Amino acid sequence: MQPLTLTIPEVRRANKAQAAEFFDVTLPTVDAWIRKGAPVLQRGSRGVSWVLDLRALAEWLYGGQSAPGEVDPDSLHPQDRKAWYEAEKKKRELQVGDRELIPAADVEQAVATAFAALAQDIRAIPDNLERRHGIAPDVAEQVESALFEAMDVMADRLSALAPLEAAE
Repeated sequence: MQPLTLTIPEVRRANKAQAAEFFDVTLPTVDAWIRKGAPVLQRGSRGVSWVLDLRALAEWLYGGQSAPGEVDPDSLHPQDRKAWYEAEKKKRELQVGDRELIPAADVEQAVATAFAALAQDIRAIPDNLERRHGIAPDVAEQVESALFEAMDVMADRLSALAPLEAAE
């Protein structure tokens, strides 16, 4: 086993305390990862420190072996649960910062702006048909009525998607 550790660059090797600091978790969390099968270069014992490959550990953590859907935080030890929630919070913050995850308020604002512009363009269709294409005013009114009815149906469908807090 010793040749394996020699092929790992020194900068990637860490003991459990260094790994905990690197991943911003507690030492018991690193212990729990090891119990769950995290890769270890060298097991520690009296007088011999643990050696972990930070890259291999990161791949184990984020590469699918511990998929978020499989983790039940309620079944974790309290310290591990806290670390899990803190990690999830940091992950979400990074996703928001990288624009991989968009806050609901931003999406709602963009959708509202898009629908307002679309509604304005739809309302202008009957008038444009009458002025630019010479259709009869009574036909333009029928088109307008049909468009407004369709917009009302769409508005009802969209309001059904509103969050419960907004409905109360």
